[in-house]
Amino acid sequence: MPRARTRTAVLSAGLVLVAALGACTGQPPPPRPTEPMAAPPDPRPVADAVLHRAIDQINQHRTARTSLRGDLGMVGELNADGAVRYQGPRTDISLSGQTRNTRPNPLDLAVIDGTGYVKTPMAQPEPGKPWLRISPGANDFGSKLLGPALQQMHQAVDPRATFTGIEQATRIQNSAPDNVDGRPATRYDLRVNTARAAEIAPDQQQRERFEEASHEGRREMGFQLWVDDKGAPVKFAATEDVKQAGEVSLTSTYREWGSSVDIAAPPRNEVGVFEDAPPVAQPPR
Repeated sequence: MPRARTRTAVLSAGLVLVAALGACTGQPPPPRPTEPMAAPPDPRPVADAVLHRAIDQINQHRTARTSLRGDLGMVGELNADGAVRYQGPRTDISLSGQTRNTRPNPLDLAVIDGTGYVKTPMAQPEPGKPWLRISPGANDFGSKLLGPALQQMHQAVDPRATFTGIEQATRIQNSAPDNVDGRPATRYDLRVNTARAAEIAPDQQQRERFEEASHEGRREMGFQLWVDDKGAPVKFAATEDVKQAGEVSLTSTYREWGSSVDIAAPPRNEVGVFEDAPPVAQPPR
């Protein structure tokens, strides 16, 4: 017992000394560190099951008839119908319709192995060559000017280009029964966490797309996806700000999955490029 009282006395004296020193120096004891507050868990369900099923259906069927409607920014409104073919990561497209800015203009468009071909009286590169070639990464004026809008059109007809590999970064905001052109469907309002998607996206273009959005302060990007009872996409809608084009808002619808489609590049002797800007235009920077 004497030893216990002695130990207690020593501890008490030590506490008094610490308090006294703090009073002499005028400095209170350092505050205890606080634990950072953890972010509350996101109550919205992860969209991985919906997206895996939709991507699997695309890869199984590989072809579909499609319609593309929306706004291509500086290019104007778009209204076109055609077909799409999925071969591995590659997506080939053939569309025919019109654009409308100040007036309607006919448009034919094909994307074959990443290279775009556009036929419109507004962009005829040379006499006798009605098709304008748009090549990814090329330095000619036409590719620089229209490449970003063409890439957005490419993404609009292929949900895989947006969601493959980032399923865990995508949440379901809402879902509800709906119909598309008289066909029963389920609509999903999807939200992609841009910072998380930039970390896990397997494709470089995907990473750059979500990194840019995150750096611009867009914490989430919204999309809408409609699927049928088998999980195959019947409609896909997206809106994005696109360089050289402005705000691009496009909606694709799909039908006749697995049907026979004919998608081919135009004859080579009918294809040209705009190496430099036409006299009335200024090249993009």
